[in-house]
Amino acid sequence: MRVLLSGILLFALCSPAFAQDAGAVAQNFAWLGDNMRSLSHTLMTIGGVGLAIGLAAQAFGRRQVNVANVPTFPRYMTSPQQYRFGSIVFVIFASGFFLLLVYEHKEVARVADLFGEGLAKNIIDAIKDDAAPYLLVVAAMCAVYLYCLKKEANWNPLLMMRDAIHTWISIPQLAGDIVGKIQFSLEIPPAAKAEVVRNSTEVLAGDFDKGENTPERIWAQTCYMKWWLTQGKGAGEDGIFFTEPSFGFKELREQFDKASTRMRAWRGGQPVEVEDLADKIKELHNKFARLVACYLVYRNASRDALDAEAKRFGIEPTSHAAGENPVKYWIVYALALVTSVYVGVYACGIAYDWMAGAGFVPDQDFERVQSWIMYSLSNFGVAIIAILLLRIASPYLGLGVHQTHLLTYCWTFLVAFLTGPFGLAMAAHFFGPAKYQAMPLLEVYLNTLKWGIGPALIGVYISYYLDRQTCPDLPNINHSYSTVGWRLLNCLSFAAVTLFLLLPPLLALKAEPDAAWDTSKLRFVATGTMFFIAFGLALAAQFALRKGTPEASPVLTPRTS
Repeated sequence: MRVLLSGILLFALCSPAFAQDAGAVAQNFAWLGDNMRSLSHTLMTIGGVGLAIGLAAQAFGRRQVNVANVPTFPRYMTSPQQYRFGSIVFVIFASGFFLLLVYEHKEVARVADLFGEGLAKNIIDAIKDDAAPYLLVVAAMCAVYLYCLKKEANWNPLLMMRDAIHTWISIPQLAGDIVGKIQFSLEIPPAAKAEVVRNSTEVLAGDFDKGENTPERIWAQTCYMKWWLTQGKGAGEDGIFFTEPSFGFKELREQFDKASTRMRAWRGGQPVEVEDLADKIKELHNKFARLVACYLVYRNASRDALDAEAKRFGIEPTSHAAGENPVKYWIVYALALVTSVYVGVYACGIAYDWMAGAGFVPDQDFERVQSWIMYSLSNFGVAIIAILLLRIASPYLGLGVHQTHLLTYCWTFLVAFLTGPFGLAMAAHFFGPAKYQAMPLLEVYLNTLKWGIGPALIGVYISYYLDRQTCPDLPNINHSYSTVGWRLLNCLSFAAVTLFLLLPPLLALKAEPDAAWDTSKLRFVATGTMFFIAFGLALAAQFALRKGTPEASPVLTPRTS
């Protein structure tokens, strides 16, 4: 009885807590029921992003690039650390692209319907009529995403970004540079020559000093490369590299053994087809040079380590000289920015008045134009100056010529994203409307941070094309007339993408109560001017600078003996 009474008393005391907990649980279940649709959509989107990440990681290393006229996977044309870094950047970009497809699925369906590729007709109709379940929408966008990952075309933004990142981590130019130096300027260390002669009966000590294109010298260099690679393989540090099927290291050694037998027969006076043997030796030399170049790049994470290893191998360090001082080009971008803002504000203002039925009104609000120039210079101009100064400070930040361009561009994006809104916040706080002057500077900065994506994208764009026109280790821009149309389309596409990403804050602008322009005109002019700014700066990056003609390098000049 005492136990029963104690139990009743305990239940009585705890019943309010039970009631409260039950109420909270019921409330949570009610919230869950009300938001179940959104939660399920979120989970479907997360699943699609996970699939997009896996497909992007595969696509990053899928394209084979020619090195010494032999297709080679990008994974082995840079160090594993740089390849991993480049892959992560591409995966982030590709995931954002996939989310953009899902967000704008109706427009994507209309484009697919227009071109007749990527999606089935019945799926397109269902998406356009809002009759498709969300799971089908995500699946359809996954199909479009996969199509873009597989479609090798110049218009494909995903693969354009992939190729750009490959270039930023020195694929394939670094391995190609090493192959050229092996073919034209290889100086084998004396100790290595002795080892090759000792291990190869068909090689004589004098073969290394014979004529550039003689079979004896080409074969001696091939034997040296084979011996050098065998030392690395014997160390057991890079087993994955030598087991890569595309390199065919085992088959290459078998071809080498066959050529070695024929070479011994020729040196012994036996009848051999010399021309065929010379062709086989040159082919082997080319394949071993490709393998050595990839191995040097693959096993050395930094340029300093690569230079030291290349020098021990017998070639000059790789070319990564610093480009021209980029700060001297600030005037080019400043003029392009001011011109773009001036033309953009006037053109968009006149266009809006004409479409609104006010006729042709060339006399726009001059003070408004001046304020737009001030705000644009504060946002974009400060960011551009900051990224140009970053190039001077980069050696002190570990971003000098010994690091890949990709790392520099990541810093460029971050610096421009932070400094552009800071300049805009300063202008708004000290010279802007009264409400911004009354705010603390930090609050103004946090409010303007949403505008940082524009300077960040433009900063990376102009930095890349500045490097292509001033740095010797990046490919030149083709300035021929045949490429003008494509480069203009490139500028237009970049401006359109930048504008699209900035549309949410642009369309959220509201005019001040006493402003000369109403909200509709403000949004129209702001959107158009932003397009003009991105397009004008892209034009300056594409057409305003020219890379100087480099002096002929003695490294790649064939020697005669």
